Amino acid sequence: METEYIPLEIKEDVAIETDAAENSMVAGAVLVLGDKDGIDESDWEVRLEYERKLADKGVNLEEIKLEDGTVVVMMDCGFEMLGEEADFAKLALPAITYEIEDEGDEGLLDKIIGFFETDQEVDYISAPFRWDKRELFAGIEDPDTFFRSSLRSFLTHHILIRTDVSKKKEASDGINIRGLNYLKLKGVYTDVFILHDRPSTLHRRKAFKEADEDTKVVDPRQELWDSWKLWYKFQPLWKIRNYFGEKIAFYFAWIELYIMTLILPTLFGIIVFIYGIAFANNFDDVTNNLEEDITKALYSAFTVFNNPATPWFSLALCIWGTLFVEQWKRKSNSLKYEWDVSNFEQLEPDRPQFYGSKTRKNPITEEEEWYYPFYRMYLKIAFSVMTIFFMVLLVVASTLGVIVFRAAFNAGNYLVPVNLDDDEAAQQLARDTNAFYTSILSSVLNAVAIMLLGFVYEKLAYKLTDWENHRTQTDYDDALIIKLFAFQFVNNYASLIYIAFFKEGASERGMFGEDNWRDTCGYEDENGKPLCYPMLVMQVAVLMIAKPMPKFFKDVVIPFLLTIYQNFKKSQNTDDVEAVNAGPQKTKELIDIIEEDRALIAGDTDFTLSEYTEKCIMYGIIMLFGTVFPLAPLIALICNMVDVRVDGYRILWKNRRYIAQRAEDIGIWQYILEFLNMIGVVVNSLILAFTLKQNGSVLYSGNGDYDKWMIAFAFEHVCFALKFIVSYIIPDVPSDVQFKMRKEQFQVNQLFEKGPSAASPKKEDGRNPMV
Repeated sequence: METEYIPLEIKEDVAIETDAAENSMVAGAVLVLGDKDGIDESDWEVRLEYERKLADKGVNLEEIKLEDGTVVVMMDCGFEMLGEEADFAKLALPAITYEIEDEGDEGLLDKIIGFFETDQEVDYISAPFRWDKRELFAGIEDPDTFFRSSLRSFLTHHILIRTDVSKKKEASDGINIRGLNYLKLKGVYTDVFILHDRPSTLHRRKAFKEADEDTKVVDPRQELWDSWKLWYKFQPLWKIRNYFGEKIAFYFAWIELYIMTLILPTLFGIIVFIYGIAFANNFDDVTNNLEEDITKALYSAFTVFNNPATPWFSLALCIWGTLFVEQWKRKSNSLKYEWDVSNFEQLEPDRPQFYGSKTRKNPITEEEEWYYPFYRMYLKIAFSVMTIFFMVLLVVASTLGVIVFRAAFNAGNYLVPVNLDDDEAAQQLARDTNAFYTSILSSVLNAVAIMLLGFVYEKLAYKLTDWENHRTQTDYDDALIIKLFAFQFVNNYASLIYIAFFKEGASERGMFGEDNWRDTCGYEDENGKPLCYPMLVMQVAVLMIAKPMPKFFKDVVIPFLLTIYQNFKKSQNTDDVEAVNAGPQKTKELIDIIEEDRALIAGDTDFTLSEYTEKCIMYGIIMLFGTVFPLAPLIALICNMVDVRVDGYRILWKNRRYIAQRAEDIGIWQYILEFLNMIGVVVNSLILAFTLKQNGSVLYSGNGDYDKWMIAFAFEHVCFALKFIVSYIIPDVPSDVQFKMRKEQFQVNQLFEKGPSAASPKKEDGRNPMV
């Protein structure tokens, strides 16, 4: 389908207002002041100078005393200041050129897809914004709506963190910028947050000839939620981007594609499961020993997940992983173009926390700037890598230590000693009781070790990443993600890898040459050899089901209880609130808004970090161990469908507003997905060859180690070959996007060289040009 570029008819000599409207939907930022008595006088003077500099720039500042005596500084930026900051940040905004439409009749498939769509936004050709050429940008005549909500949030925060009251070449304390972050570090400002949009009467002034003036009440959050809550429809990605920014919008675009592509392995997994029920061994040999009967029944049930279709399901999972990643590349590149962030990382400004140790002249601008020598940062990164590697080894050692503890205590019966003078039944009871208590104690020790190491590791990861002094936020995020995911990878998969490949040997031969130090599997095959496959199935199933529970408690239960508490507190303090808020109506309403947002849950600085981590860990379980539990994609599908709506509701209504952040993709998470895909092929090959047994498949005709290694080798190479073919034939950038990018570059050049009339040519008959 070709693309049609429709030039828009624009009014000439559009009047540009440079002051924000009184009823602007975005109130601005709130800076909460600390107790002056506990703050150093010099730092307080820095705060006064900081606010004076903001005021000189044109920022509206107002001190407000809340009902509990807390003093806050309300900040609001005028339109001109936002425009100048957008110019500095090199934001790409819609230019007065062409609306981009797809040409052609709408087919049946388009109509079906259209039913599920929730976005009606129109894409325009964009160009880097320039305040001195603002008349070339669409909608500039209306200050209320020119900057979408997320950009107002982004620019407001950008102004706050970029305002600097330090003197150049004075950085004795290692901080080059004395601004918002410095004042937060010193306790001058104890809290900073951006207010959510509120319903407002919006007076719209359109630039198009056919449009009339109209006035209506707009509630951006409610409009977004009305589209978002429709679980059977696509997510309103454009609306999410317009309110929260590209970084959060990319996450929801990714999770939407993840959910949609999970349908295929879910259906295949259900088919394999149903086939396994028909294939499963019937348990008819009932004995009088209850424990033995239960063990045999469980073993018979676990054969449902180990049947001749299992290898085909494993192959399908490996191919699906590549299809998902390749489809995401296409989706990501399309959104990157449509959301005008293709060059974001190339133009990304420095982090305010970045500090230089020396000054030099910028080779391009010839202005003096701070810089940090590369060799210093690389030495720091090398030290961080060694530190993280040591911490990961500690996690592995902790896991092995718990395993050895369990085996040793089971062998020695230390918790419940066995009296050799008792009869055999009493001795067996003592051994079983000892094993039960040992299992509980080892689980508690493992949980304590994981929590303790996790706490220390997370703090260390942040400290090391801060210390590395990355120049841009993208570099900082990537470095932090690698550190945190390395720990989560070992922490979540170490026990599964041990059960899959090492536990049978520890159960059959003992540990460290001690024959009685056995970590038993609990099941045996027909030849009386240990069989750990059922335990692996159970562990994967429990992990898939239990993993989302803490997040559910954090995102649903805690906010629910907090809402009840806050409503109760409000009902008790109604009289006091009315007395404190007595005064001008505008101030009272503003105080109510600030109090309402201040009471919301302050989420993590980066909403996407914990979300990506949890989703990628579950994705890794599917890719690495989904072979042994075909229902894993079904559980992931259900959890993600629920979680994505819960996340949308809580960040809109229960959490403080997340500061909008720009991004051109999901960052290093894409490489983590590809890493999990590669590791998944290797792990699945070894599971099929060494862990799964007696499932009737032709893969298990050989019994020797040589045969098993050949099976693993052959399966791995077939998977990698198919994955390469799939990734090769699917282009990363859709052809229509490539065409639009070339066309847009041409139109932007025409726009700035010759103006809107040259960029929007008309045919002689007045029809729009077809490209």
